[in-house]
Amino acid sequence: MRVKGNEMSKIIFLNGCGSSGKSSIAKAIQHESPELWLTFGVDTFIDMLPVTKEESYLTFIPGKNNRGPTMHVALQPAGQELFKTLPLVAEILADKGMNLIIDEVLLDEECLKTYAKYLKKYTVYYIGVFCDLSVMQERERSRQDRCIGLSNDQIDRVHQGVLNSYDFKVDTSMTSPLDAARSILSFVLITPMPKAFISLEISD
Repeated sequence: MRVKGNEMSKIIFLNGCGSSGKSSIAKAIQHESPELWLTFGVDTFIDMLPVTKEESYLTFIPGKNNRGPTMHVALQPAGQELFKTLPLVAEILADKGMNLIIDEVLLDEECLKTYAKYLKKYTVYYIGVFCDLSVMQERERSRQDRCIGLSNDQIDRVHQGVLNSYDFKVDTSMTSPLDAARSILSFVLITPMPKAFISLEISD
């Protein structure tokens, strides 16, 4: 049975495709909230990788489907070992009383349940960040730091099954990151005990 979350630590867990707007929402939450929040997630670890040896951790495999180009990220053994520590690092930061905004791309149920296991002591708001594929594809084309085809590869998996058991959802197709952040913060304010991660523990 889940213990009530640590009053000193809250976690906003954003799940969605690359280019769906998660990072922009996280920055807007930091700006809008009177509380202090740290952003943390998969990109935190990607930024740690040695540029000249990145392929030792992950490789990008281009492809194509009826919606356009795809880009699949395949983790190498070193990458698998590195990225599976994400939930543990999140727990360590929360243990120190820090509020976290986790920016993730969950592609399987096991990864979500691992987070639920490590963060079961805390109040976690599991937020789905949705966006039309055409909008994400346009963002990939217009921005210099995006892999073309990443969202197309992820969209069929990132919100499927148990992964879609969110406490709250936002859609950035027509909503700005600032408005999405404000709606999330409003939800957090009126929801002292979110249920998504509790349900995961019960069903496990």
